[in-house]
Formats: sequence, C-alpha cells, structure tokens
Amino acid sequence: MPTTLTHKAALTNKTTLTNNNSMPINPGRPNTIQSQINVSGLSDVVQKIKVTFDIDHTWTGDLRISLLDPSGSRVVLANRRGGSSDDFKNVTFAQDAPISIHNAIPPFTGTYRPEGDLNDFKGRSPNGTWALEVRDLAFRDGGSLKSWTLELETQEAPSSQYNIDIRILGGLTPSQEDAFVIAANRWSSIIIGDVPDANLQGELIDDIKIDARGAFIDGVGGILGQAGPTWIRRGSFLPIAGVMTFDQDDLQKLEDDGLLLSVILHEMAHVIGFGTIWSDLGLLQGRGSINPTFTGRNAMQEFGHLLGTGSPTAVPVANTGGAGTRDSHWREAVFANELMTGFINQGVNPISRLTIASLADLGYQVNLEAADEYSLPNARMMAMMGVGVESGDHGGYGIILPTDYRVLD
Repeated sequence: MPTTLTHKAALTNKTTLTNNNSMPINPGRPNTIQSQINVSGLSDVVQKIKVTFDIDHTWTGDLRISLLDPSGSRVVLANRRGGSSDDFKNVTFAQDAPISIHNAIPPFTGTYRPEGDLNDFKGRSPNGTWALEVRDLAFRDGGSLKSWTLELETQEAPSSQYNIDIRILGGLTPSQEDAFVIAANRWSSIIIGDVPDANLQGELIDDIKIDARGAFIDGVGGILGQAGPTWIRRGSFLPIAGVMTFDQDDLQKLEDDGLLLSVILHEMAHVIGFGTIWSDLGLLQGRGSINPTFTGRNAMQEFGHLLGTGSPTAVPVANTGGAGTRDSHWREAVFANELMTGFINQGVNPISRLTIASLADLGYQVNLEAADEYSLPNARMMAMMGVGVESGDHGGYGIILPTDYRVLD
C-alpha cells in the first residue's frame, strides 16, 4: 500500500502583547479576577504559546491560575502550588520548559511547564480576547496581578485535503461540541492527503463522517462510552464512518479535570483507524501475547529514532488492560504520556511523530512536522507520572467499548 510522509515546516511569526494594568486580588472572601489581552489582525493559527506574569500574593497555595482563549477554552497553569510561600515573580509558563510547576520548589521565578497542556490551543485562531484568570480559593491572604504577557507563535494554517465531518447528534454542551471540532481540525492538520470518496447507502462521504453524541449511560466511571469505525473501505480498509458516544457524566468530569480534548483526540484517532484496523492490514504481530508489536515500516523507523539507534524496531503495543485497551494502543510502560497509550495522563499527552508515522503505515498521507515535542521518558520520569499504578483503562475514567464495522462493497 503506498504511503507518503511529508516534512512540511511552515514559517513562524511571533507576536508579544502585554497588559500592565494592575488588578487587586481581594484578601477577603474567595474571588476570581480576569485580566484581558485582545489579539487582532493575525491571519495564521496558533503554533506555540508562552505566558509570563507577575503576581504579588501571600500564600501562593491559595491560587489557581489559568489561561483562557477567545472561545473560553481553559488551560490551568498553576493549581494551588507553593503552600505558604509568597509571589510569582516574573514567572513564564511554556510547554517545552524542563521543570513542571508540579515539581517546582518555591519561591517561584523562572520558566515552568504548566499543569495543563498549552498545546490544546494549537491550530486555533489567535484573534479575540485572551484572559489570564486568577482564582483565590481561600480567605484572608490577598495581593495583586501586576502585569502579564502573552507570546504567540503562529503559522499559516496547514493545507489539507482530508475532511472529517463531525455530526453532532445531541447530548453535548457548546464547549464539548467545540472540543470535537478542534480535535477534527487537529487530525486534519496531520492527515493532509485526500482518500477516495465513498458512496455509503446513497450518501457521498468525503473523507470520513463521525457521529458524536453525549448520552446517559451509567454515571461517572464504569462505561465511558463507545468509539470506533462503523464502515471501512474495501481494499484499503480506511474508515468511511464512525461513532463517538460518551457518557454525559464522564464528559463533565473530564472537562472539569482538563482532559476532555485529549480524550476526544485519542478516541477520534481510533475512529480514523489507529488500533482498529491494524490486524486487517497485517500490522499487528503477537496479538494476545505478552509482547504484541506494531510492524509498520514508518512507525518502526520513528521508534528507532526515539531509541537513539536509528535502526527500525518493532513498536511495543499494550499487553495489559481490557479488550478495549490491549493490542490497540502503544504500551504505557514504554511510552507513558504519549496520547495513544491506553491510559490518559494528567497534564500533557503529546501526539508524537511515532503516532503520525503509524497513520502513514495505514495508508494516509501525513505531515510529520505537525507532531508535538516528545521523547521517551526515563524510569524516574515514569515513576513521577505514576506509570505502573494505573487505576484502570483510560486512567480510571471508564471503559470505551469497541465498535463492530462493516466493509463497504
């Protein structure tokens, strides 16, 4: 099956904007302030973000600090860190910082990785009103947000001929619907080549349609939902249609925990074919064994690069978990917080070049430069992430039921 890997780097532009208007943080009852920066006139989409701020506040452990984009989507930068220490002095949050705020020692100054993932803003329009939100969650201590700076790196939106048609069938809040659209745009920036249209029961599909809905299933935990392809093409096996149904109570918890977009990105990859059509294409070896592997040529090459050997190496696939986890994800004990392991991680869940290369092995034309920064974690990093003590499939949020799919004649 012919595949294409494209190395397509776009010109990056940088815009830096600052709000120097000081805002008080009331020392009385718990309260919230928002300071805004308006962005306009940019034709590109977000590639990378840095946020810098200066906050005077006694007892920083009272504060939850977040960045909100113009659509209202939120990334938590720091959540009650530092205990009784004072102030954030010229602190910068960047996704590629070597130290996470989770592990940082106060007093806070310098550059840190945030609690959430600033890559959630990747691919979105930068125009509109951004807000730095500071929530003081305790009584007595107060202070002020003295200033903050938003640094945006933007690129021309990648051209793609791969169309993901999301059909919202109800049960989702506006912010949850927005997450499906953002996820579809993200995968369309990764898969850039057209695939043949398909006539599905009298409807012409270009290139895939996905029915998305929220439903009452069984409350928080238990069954998270069902996701996967429902129709695939004969010959190539590339999906034509699929479903993504989630328990409404679980969706709300995922949103509250800042993991909604990561989970939707993850499950949409399964609908597109990750882990679901591997056996059809003969790319999964050792299914059900203690060492299943993915043997696509492009993914093996990328795994060799991650190992530092450069030699193509079969990619370890999940060998634990339930029927919806093992044999259809990367192995958590090797890849930890990569998006396509079977266990979601708090914070960052990057889409690696390995995952994108595996889509090329399925038959898609992909852009490797759309990958997030990722490297294999060492044992210490994995222990700090909690790898090895996973509470259940999908990080304890519930089970995703697989779908049955049919081959279009």
